[in-house]
Amino acid sequence: MEVDGLVTALERIEHAARDFMHPAHKSDAPSVLLDVLAECGRALGHPYAIDPGLDDARNEASRHCAAVQENLSAVMEEIRQLHMTVSGLLPSLVRIADRE
Repeated sequence: MEVDGLVTALERIEHAARDFMHPAHKSDAPSVLLDVLAECGRALGHPYAIDPGLDDARNEASRHCAAVQENLSAVMEEIRQLHMTVSGLLPSLVRIADRE
């Protein structure tokens, strides 16, 4: 992969991470970040041999990218499960509250 591809991937990751941290205007920020990390994170895993310091930073960014992707996927699944559980509870609780 060319260096410009790495730059593009890093720019997309930075933008998605910024939108995730400040989601006031972006309700889909978590899923966008997850998609960008899945797509662009692979670009961080390729050795570029540009400069040892840059390669170390790229490796660290790659590790963070993988950890965030894994953890965010798990959090999103937990949120889906929570939503399903709460959605299942609400009708029964509304019926009980209406009887009182």
